[in-house]
Amino acid sequence: MEIVRAGAERIPDLQPLWESLSRHHAEVAPELAVLGEVRAEADSWAVRRDLYEEWLKDPDAFVLIAESQGEAVGYAVIQVRGPEETWATGDRVAQLETLAVLPGHRGKGIGSALVERMHEELRRLGASHFVVSVIASNADAARFYERLGLTRFLVTYTGPVAPG
Repeated sequence: MEIVRAGAERIPDLQPLWESLSRHHAEVAPELAVLGEVRAEADSWAVRRDLYEEWLKDPDAFVLIAESQGEAVGYAVIQVRGPEETWATGDRVAQLETLAVLPGHRGKGIGSALVERMHEELRRLGASHFVVSVIASNADAARFYERLGLTRFLVTYTGPVAPG
């Protein structure tokens, strides 16, 4: 396996991995059906692709792609912003926007390898911390980040806008 650093030019290669992650989200969080129906994969990808295009305009944002025999089997998308407002984290904090590994390749250290490579890139960029969000019912992802030594930081709530 090889991990390559990329930019917006590789966004099209991420589509099958995002669609797999989107399916996984729907499977691990059926309780979120209260937000609405699960988007069709093509629609989900269109929304995420637009976000990637916007985020990757920043010269410090990047994509890491794990490739096995020329096939993308995992990826991470990372943005870098200014400091955390309340705690003295340093001047640069990264946001791990996406970490995805195809189902048949999970449990083989690819996610950990992507995170380690992310750390290398972030040290080079002068970032001192990173944050990542996990769907609350995605216990496997929470355990993964806890094994990496991350601390639970925020709890996010979502719901409809109340009728007027």
